Amino acid sequence: MNVVEVKNLQKTINGREVLRDINLFVKQNEIYGLLGKNGAGKTTTIRSILGLIKKDYGYIKIFGEEVEKIDYKRVGVMFDCETFNIDWTIEDNLKSMCYIYGADEQDIFSYIDLLQINQVDLKKKFRHLSKGMKRKVSLISVLLPNPDLLILDEPTSGLDPEMQIVVRNFILQLKKEGKTIIFSSHNLQETQKVCDKVSIVNEGETLVEFPIQKNYHIVKGEFTGLDMYKIKNTDLYIMGDELIKNFGISDYKVVESLEEIYMLAAGGDVVYGK
Repeated sequence: MNVVEVKNLQKTINGREVLRDINLFVKQNEIYGLLGKNGAGKTTTIRSILGLIKKDYGYIKIFGEEVEKIDYKRVGVMFDCETFNIDWTIEDNLKSMCYIYGADEQDIFSYIDLLQINQVDLKKKFRHLSKGMKRKVSLISVLLPNPDLLILDEPTSGLDPEMQIVVRNFILQLKKEGKTIIFSSHNLQETQKVCDKVSIVNEGETLVEFPIQKNYHIVKGEFTGLDMYKIKNTDLYIMGDELIKNFGISDYKVVESLEEIYMLAAGGDVVYGK
């Protein structure tokens, strides 16, 4: 079952084509990574999925429903910037979120322990928090209603390396609990460790969508019926072992790094041959 489906999404803002052809398919209980440089269209895609921006063209469904019909209590969203009351403490902001969602305030304390927020920090006003601490509070706030789908925009931005690992492991734990997660990131190593599937977006279009594997085979040419494995606007394909074997392909390059695939999709060169 696809929890989120986006096909041929297009959007023009102030005369500029921000999204020209976005496609993504997120299965239930999957961690899905949305990759792309600043301005590639990731945040606009997220806002369109949520119905915060009206699409010009395309197809969007969440839990099999049109955007206008979804139950937003089933969706937790962490944007790339915080919108809390800056003169309230962490505790007051989170308790207000519990009130809005009808959540148990005791849930706050299980999350703050996990994300290493102490009692002294709880009493700090939001305006005095570091960037990393603000991201922690945002993450807790989206978990309070116990949503089925989490959409996280740069969830580890501003966190120190140790806390990035904590958050990464926490995201994996949420998957074990049955959550479906979409997150955008600039951290390719983090994405490769966490995600089941990723898509690479550039200049408002999806260049390629593929599952995370131990290694990939980059193949150059034209193959009928394999368009889903092709990097858009190139003659390059990302194939797994089975496809390589079935098509009897001997001319390919084995790639282990998501970083290398990202650079290929962005127009880099590749040397072929095993």
